[in-house]
Amino acid sequence: MNIKEQIFKDKKTVDKALDKFLPKKSEEPKVLHRAMRYSVFSGGKRIRPLLVIESARACGANIKDAVTVGCAVELIHTFSLIHDDLPSMDNDDYRRGKLTSHKAFGEANAILAGDALLALAFNIIAKNLSPKFAGAVIKELSDAIGPAGVVGGQVIDIAFKGKRAGARSLDRINRLKTARLFESCVKLGAITAGAGTREIRAMAAFGSSIGMAFQIVDDIFDGDGYAKLFGEGRARRDSEELVRKAKKALNIFGDQAEKLKEIADYVLNRTK
Repeated sequence: MNIKEQIFKDKKTVDKALDKFLPKKSEEPKVLHRAMRYSVFSGGKRIRPLLVIESARACGANIKDAVTVGCAVELIHTFSLIHDDLPSMDNDDYRRGKLTSHKAFGEANAILAGDALLALAFNIIAKNLSPKFAGAVIKELSDAIGPAGVVGGQVIDIAFKGKRAGARSLDRINRLKTARLFESCVKLGAITAGAGTREIRAMAAFGSSIGMAFQIVDDIFDGDGYAKLFGEGRARRDSEELVRKAKKALNIFGDQAEKLKEIADYVLNRTK
């Protein structure tokens, strides 16, 4: 099975689980639940849950817990996108070719839908994972999205709104806002597999490099950020080097990490 077929298969698995975890649109308050589902099922590729699942596989685990954690990650990622699109943030009208949540449901409902997705993510982990793993998963994930992760990166990004961020600031924004969650995804897969410190560190190195490459490729598509600062040629070369570095970090897993290496190539060569 090639990586595109694997992505499609795992996306169906994740979407089925997300449908089960999310409140139905018919449940009150209906507008909140519609807004939550609207953003979650807006056409994302589910790269982050896939990383959780494949890292668990690389560590020899059954993927049941990894699917649960992957769903939690996707809910948190969606929460971050809803808030990122708000008028007080990036003020975007469209995402993935659809109206953004605040355009479709109003700003207040969009904020509350994001808040509800964040709360639901941790509720899913607490309800469905054994105590053996739940605490470690919650700690890792909350670290990744807090001041030392996604939220911190967003704050720095806002500080440079309308300004040109230098190389150092841009690197920090990308590491916190994007790469930290990618790093967390593969660490979470390893954690749910009961992997040791050496394996978790290797996954962290892989995830961090892949996250940076992902953001640079996004910037190439958008003609912004890294590509605007350094030029498309250097951006492409640096993303290729990051992918090589990421794949090298997986050598300790042998053939078990082949799918993760394929995901790394997919990140580099994907279309928007």
